[in-house]
Amino acid sequence: MNNLKEQKLNNKGFSLVELIIVIAIMAVLIGVLAPQYLKYVERSRQSADIDNVNQMISAVEIFAADPVEGATVTGKIECTSGAVTTNGGNVRDALDAAGLPATLPKMKSSAYQTWTLEFHANGIQFTGTNGTDLATALGRTSVAP
Repeated sequence: MNNLKEQKLNNKGFSLVELIIVIAIMAVLIGVLAPQYLKYVERSRQSADIDNVNQMISAVEIFAADPVEGATVTGKIECTSGAVTTNGGNVRDALDAAGLPATLPKMKSSAYQTWTLEFHANGIQFTGTNGTDLATALGRTSVAP
């Protein structure tokens, strides 16, 4: 009887069954929470992408409204596979005047990987795979050239 009491006092670890139960509970929690986490990550990427595009558009609009420059901004900002570039016109001048880096931010969300912003005297035309979605997210309408 005395020997049995000593065994109970010296047994301070977890049994294998207890550890397996804890691991199973953790696996279920991860299985339930991981998809929600991934949705939030994608939503934050989309938000960051929209903010970056909005910053580029604002820079162009401010440049066009500057009485010293007095220029109509023309050209394109294009995004292909997430890489953003400028093409033609004086769009790059407007972005440089705003202090935006020569290497424009990469689009990280899967929602806005391919689009084109074409600047004309009468507004901005959104085109491309995600152009209309981007215009809607920005609360803007696309104009015809």
